[in-house]
Amino acid sequence: MNNTSEREIKRQTESELMRRVADRDHVAFEKFTKDYSALIFSTVFKVLNHYEDTEDVVNEVLATVWKKADSFHARKGSLVTWICTTSRNRAIDRVRSVQRRCALYDRFEEKLETEAPEKRSSGREELYRSDARGVLQTAVVSLSPEQREVIELAYFEGLTQKQIAERIHSPLGTVKARIRRGVEKLRGSLKETLRDEGQLLLSSVSSF
Repeated sequence: MNNTSEREIKRQTESELMRRVADRDHVAFEKFTKDYSALIFSTVFKVLNHYEDTEDVVNEVLATVWKKADSFHARKGSLVTWICTTSRNRAIDRVRSVQRRCALYDRFEEKLETEAPEKRSSGREELYRSDARGVLQTAVVSLSPEQREVIELAYFEGLTQKQIAERIHSPLGTVKARIRRGVEKLRGSLKETLRDEGQLLLSSVSSF
């Protein structure tokens, strides 16, 4: 059997596997998971270099495959290439998400430095603010993907509500509602734990 025939048979096999996954065939999905989980893990780990985050993203990639297996088209490239591209993109999304959460806290600290410089005065305050970082990151992660998206676009990219609506192809009213609900959820998460510092942060977020 020549190489051309081998490649064609492999391509057909890959297409059939993904067709079955797209048809919600659990046996096919188990085979996909068994055959390609190691590849997904290694691809993601090269980007994140963090074991636990890599495991999380691997699960996200597998969920994406289950939901969007029909987006694979053998004529556009091999299944391995599709998997690596999907995995790498999801890993990069995780990096950006972490960077945004860090940026959110950096903005918070900058506001503290400007409006409450006395907070730098003691080791106890430094410990408190270290704890506050974790609280804030958890609060942002707890938002729904839709709420987090619009708040990040408004807060980090400085887009207006109208620009956000155009960016994500959603009605303006929907964008306003998501921002309002996201801010309300952040306020509830932070008010008691971060006290006055939380209000400093939310005074900026609420300006949307």
